[in-house]
Amino acid sequence: MVKQEFLIVDGVWKSFGRVVANEDVSLWVGEGETTSLLGPNGAGKTTLLRQIYGELRPDRGVIKVAGLSPGKAKERGLVGAVPQEASPFLWLKVREHVEMAVRLRGIPKGRAKECAREAIDAVGLGGREEDTVANLSGGMRRLVLVASAMACRPKLILLDEPTIGVDVQNRRRIWEAIRAAKEEGSTVLLTTHYIHEAEELSDVVYVLNRRILMRGTPAELKRLLPWVEIRTDDRVVRVEWDKAVEIVAELAKSRTRFEVREPTLEDVLSAVLP
Repeated sequence: MVKQEFLIVDGVWKSFGRVVANEDVSLWVGEGETTSLLGPNGAGKTTLLRQIYGELRPDRGVIKVAGLSPGKAKERGLVGAVPQEASPFLWLKVREHVEMAVRLRGIPKGRAKECAREAIDAVGLGGREEDTVANLSGGMRRLVLVASAMACRPKLILLDEPTIGVDVQNRRRIWEAIRAAKEEGSTVLLTTHYIHEAEELSDVVYVLNRRILMRGTPAELKRLLPWVEIRTDDRVVRVEWDKAVEIVAELAKSRTRFEVREPTLEDVLSAVLP
């Protein structure tokens, strides 16, 4: 079933002086989907998210969030965001920070308290609600920002490198929080340099390097590479599937240990990015 388009980016250009950050970028995100933007540093991912959030305006092109301009969607409390370079308010307690973020989206006080508790637990900060943010580690401060963006399940959640600087255990908690938000109807758009993160979470992946290079599900993108890798103790070869079947049959017949590896999203990015 094709999902209704919740976020539409149509022909967006954005430049800073002579530097073009986004070149005729078009993408669409279905309601209740999780979509990842992948690309190298300087590819324009953060610039695009800042425009979707309403922090920047496109030079050309149109962005619509639930049929509204980014500014209107933000005013109506439809959007929660974790900017890449954001820092939390250090003098607030964890609970206060998350509650404040939710109240700024127009959520009533009682509901905001309930949502804050749920979000704090979801990202692994349960028991630290009354800690001052300044006393937390850098990774935990990132968790505060994620909880603030996701609490009360805004319709659109924008996450720019949400797990950067976060340990493996809490990264997994953030993944589970993203999955839970999706299950409850939130639309999620994230950037990440952790390719496995995109594979784990995404319905759709866009590869961006100033302009959109490709789009597809993780499985579709991986199928673009026509090889599989066969590893033995003394060699590694990449061959097409038909040839791989022959090689595997020979290895099995000779009882040689081997491993077959299909392409990953990281292989796809290595193939298409300069």
